[in-house]
Amino acid sequence: MIWAQDAAGVIGADGGMLWRVPDDFRHFRASTLGCGLVMGRATWDSLGGALARRRNVVLTRQRGWSAEGALCAPDLASAIDLAGRGLDAELGPDQRARAGALPRVWVIGGGSVYAQAMEADVAGLLLVTTLDLAVDAPDGAVRAPRIAEDSWARDAALSDPEGAWRPVSGDAAWRIDAWRRR
Repeated sequence: MIWAQDAAGVIGADGGMLWRVPDDFRHFRASTLGCGLVMGRATWDSLGGALARRRNVVLTRQRGWSAEGALCAPDLASAIDLAGRGLDAELGPDQRARAGALPRVWVIGGGSVYAQAMEADVAGLLLVTTLDLAVDAPDGAVRAPRIAEDSWARDAALSDPEGAWRPVSGDAAWRIDAWRRR
């Protein structure tokens, strides 16, 4: 799973992000290019369309829902299967710089999809961007899943050094923490 959060764990509100951090957008793109992406319909709507050079799978219970560039799945297990099946044939071999260390299928949101994935124990890696800011979160703000350190271990090789921040980009300085399932 991959997400960005503020200092208090807020990931968004009203179907959108509450900040703009271009360097983190580039990190997200580099991490997910050539991959299968699983997302809820609200996340799909917030993107404004398919993310290029990725397989976009939308998890929805709405019968008959469709959108250009999206595949539809009724449940998490089906969505993950659909996101990962035949990626080499469709998108080519994995060309990412850290291909061996990163999964080929990502859950990218929103909050209820993250919760389902955590409950089902389907994630092996959490790639979390933390922003050095605290947004004025409106009622109904969506929060990141809780990372229980008895279930997850920090992967120092994929993480920024503890306490270090990358330079400000747009609205905030930022850092990456990677967590692997124990």
